[in-house]
Amino acid sequence: MLGIESVMRKNFIYPWLPLTIFWFVSVASRYFFNGLVYDLDFGIYQPDGIWYTLRTLEWIGIPGSEAASEIASWYTQNSAKGFQYKSSDLYPVPNEVWGLVAPRILYSILSIPFVLILGIKGMLVIPSISLLILMTITVLIAKHFDKLHFGFALAVFFSTSPTILRWAISNTTDSLLLGLFAIVAFLMIKIETKPNLIYLMLIMVVLTNITRVSTPIWLALSLILFLNSSKVIALWIMVVNFITTIPVLLLRPQSAFLPLQQDDDFLTKFFSLPKSLIKVGFFEIAEIAVLDRLFLLFLFLSLLGSIFALKHKESQYFLAVLLAVWLLGAINGNIGVNFRYQLPLIPFAIIPFLNGLTDFGNWNVRGALNVIRKKTQ
Repeated sequence: MLGIESVMRKNFIYPWLPLTIFWFVSVASRYFFNGLVYDLDFGIYQPDGIWYTLRTLEWIGIPGSEAASEIASWYTQNSAKGFQYKSSDLYPVPNEVWGLVAPRILYSILSIPFVLILGIKGMLVIPSISLLILMTITVLIAKHFDKLHFGFALAVFFSTSPTILRWAISNTTDSLLLGLFAIVAFLMIKIETKPNLIYLMLIMVVLTNITRVSTPIWLALSLILFLNSSKVIALWIMVVNFITTIPVLLLRPQSAFLPLQQDDDFLTKFFSLPKSLIKVGFFEIAEIAVLDRLFLLFLFLSLLGSIFALKHKESQYFLAVLLAVWLLGAINGNIGVNFRYQLPLIPFAIIPFLNGLTDFGNWNVRGALNVIRKKTQ
């Protein structure tokens, strides 16, 4: 009995207790120390967060005009750039903004109890919990592959990365989407051996699509499942993904596609997409190279590990999601947003990274060629 208690106590202390401490320190440091970096907004109250906060305040019973006035005052005092908004800028919500945020209801719903208790600060609770989910899932995925210590180290790295923390602790949907796809990445590892997880997976399809548009990511994942003989699971995901995308298509199909070219017609935008893909890819990598080189190394080793182990489903998931989030960033068209639209890739990079770390440790030109030849035979 004492032996069981000792094991349980040991498993609680490591890795969960230190992991929680690192998470708490990261959240506290972001809350107390945030602002401008190279004139980039690394604040915890982002412009996009206005609309989710407005909706949450309305849902707890505050009239729209009063909520808008409260938010405008809050942003003047607490945003990194001291945004000067008038309540008339926020309410009634402009049609073009409403078309974008209307389907994104989950973040505001989950934030209701915390806003009731903490006020506008409560909008930071769900993002903070989402970061903890990412760190926890990182350890669980690594433990599943008998690499617990590496997983713990990687989870700690996630809690220190400026790129991840910029969006993980801010009042936007990006952190919640990252946390949800961390759960998805863990489910993808187990779903082929436990088909009943399909019900939970379909719930995740719905939750992610009412957090932020995730259609290309689910198409990519379902394609890999389909090619790996999980055709029924893949088809169900495709169907639910399509159904939950309908509100987005109805409310904002045109202006969501390359919004910076709002005066161009659809055909012109379509032919501009390859250029946007190149620009987004270049500027995202360049910005990370300036701001967060360790994170860039993480991405490089993940790509390396996925190429070296291409037959593994985890590598295929990573590469498929990489293309999907790259496309999402290109469709949006904004450049230099510090990996914001690519955040869902991170949990799918965990196992490719650990594989890449192992291969890179023994890397040389001849050795690399031998590894590639062996793993592709």
